[in-house]
Amino acid sequence: MVNKMRIKRIARNKILLGGILTVLVLSSFLINPVTANGDDDDEDGVHDDEEEENERGVSVEVSGTEAQIESHQNYSDIQNEISIQMKAESEGLVFEFSFDNESDASEFEIEFSVEISEIVEYVDLHEDGFYYETIDTLIQQVELNDFDDIVYTIENISNNLVHHLSIVSTDGVFSAGVYISSEFTLVNEILIAPTQIKIDVGIHGFNFTEPDSALALKIVLESEVDVEYEEDEETEDEEDGRATDESEIDIILGEYSGFFSWIENVTVDGVNHLVKATPLTTDEEETKLYLNYPRGDEIIHDPKIGIANILQDFTTSLFNGIPWLELPNVTKYELLIVSGAVLGLLVALVLITRKK
Repeated sequence: MVNKMRIKRIARNKILLGGILTVLVLSSFLINPVTANGDDDDEDGVHDDEEEENERGVSVEVSGTEAQIESHQNYSDIQNEISIQMKAESEGLVFEFSFDNESDASEFEIEFSVEISEIVEYVDLHEDGFYYETIDTLIQQVELNDFDDIVYTIENISNNLVHHLSIVSTDGVFSAGVYISSEFTLVNEILIAPTQIKIDVGIHGFNFTEPDSALALKIVLESEVDVEYEEDEETEDEEDGRATDESEIDIILGEYSGFFSWIENVTVDGVNHLVKATPLTTDEEETKLYLNYPRGDEIIHDPKIGIANILQDFTTSLFNGIPWLELPNVTKYELLIVSGAVLGLLVALVLITRKK
């Protein structure tokens, strides 16, 4: 009788120990997903195999105040192209995006443009940090329509070649540094994906004409086809763990979408402040929003523009050298549900063995 009880106790302890280990392993993936080899040669937080699966070829041609950027992917049976035309014209600094999935029949899957069109000085009558055209007092509108030629360089950042295009208004008040890379790269402590561009927007020595005014940067979104615009407080980069504290506007056409996103803080004279975005509005002329900044001599902000949901999912392996033993490609929430289910099953098995 004693031996039977001892055997039951050992079996129950094995079940308990096995269940606890299973829950711990699954829960650890929520914090730090297991990778096949643990390789991250450029130390950007992205596994080398994931970098390889999403690597793109990038080419840049620059002429005066215009640049043509082509980014294409040819990996396994995946073929697509992102085309970006950057140009400074009367409407402002314009980025025209198009995405072509070459495996589909249609010529272009989505096309849209983002215009950084003007700097607005205004008095915030309600002191809520937002510029509303019909409510607040407009002091001056500085149109961004006169630029020096684009300066194009290729930089080596953590052994990655990064294309850098810099453009400055002729009065030196506005500047934009545009970065694009063929793979994931940390640029000024911000991780950019190969499917997007990062823009360092700068406003330098703005001539304020009122002592208590603030600034807003006007952004205009356009598309020749009927797209849907959605404001999103969580970006794709945040969902995938590549960024924090971002907001974006999704530009949706069918199963494809582009985005214009921005970090929710801005550096003003070396101090971080909250960025407030006036809600997106559409009238007969345009679809627009305003990014609102505090007063300062040196204002630096970091928007991004890109194509969403085309990065290839990376399936990790539990044990190095055993490629057939792979983790399912699940989200953290799904792993949490599985962990809870395993824990519930564990408790039920322990109770059953105790009764027997």
